[in-house]
Amino acid sequence: MTVAKWKKLSQKYPNKWVALNEKTGQVVGVGKTPKTAYEQSQKKGISVPLITKVPKEYGSYILTTVGI
Repeated sequence: MTVAKWKKLSQKYPNKWVALNEKTGQVVGVGKTPKTAYEQSQKKGISVPLITKVPKEYGSYILTTVGI
């Protein structure tokens, strides 16, 4: 996904969960919870979407897991 696409997502869906079609990058679900975004993607026929939370502002983020 390009920087321009992430900027658009952060402007349109700040602090929301989005489900993306992993092949096209198209938004196929949006919600306050990942479950809501996932359910919307299922209704559109996307069985395995990429789900992520869109930050309020575009910037650099480091992802980590708990317990490392």
